[in-house]
Amino acid sequence: MQEKKIRYTLGKEERLSRKKIIEALHAKGIAIKSPAIILVYHFTELPCTFPAQAMFSVSKRIFKRAHDRNRAKRLMREAYRKQKHIVYTSLETSGKQAALHFIFTGRQLPNQPYAHGKISDLIQRFCVELSRQNAVGPEKEA
Repeated sequence: MQEKKIRYTLGKEERLSRKKIIEALHAKGIAIKSPAIILVYHFTELPCTFPAQAMFSVSKRIFKRAHDRNRAKRLMREAYRKQKHIVYTSLETSGKQAALHFIFTGRQLPNQPYAHGKISDLIQRFCVELSRQNAVGPEKEA
């Protein structure tokens, strides 16, 4: 029996870009807050085979310079890319698909270990919420 190989990539299909899904995410999404990063998620049907699509944003109000915003987004994407298999396995076991939005709200430019730790914490809390929802049962979608 051959073991499934985990690919640590973040391709175009795994990035959230559909306007309709993003609007639904912001209208009906549930937030998990952590100092410096917020995760907003919404369970929905995605137009891809992946169990999750993610997007990353940094406020222009906090970081005026584009290269600082790009650096923060790059660090968050990298941290998510290395840990997305945790999200995928928990979503696949529950049979759901989710749209994820990571929003950086910190005042200082993060370094790689900091971003990795915060994203890891948010992913773990997301998986706990997902397992709790599965234990309670399916709730009505508004």
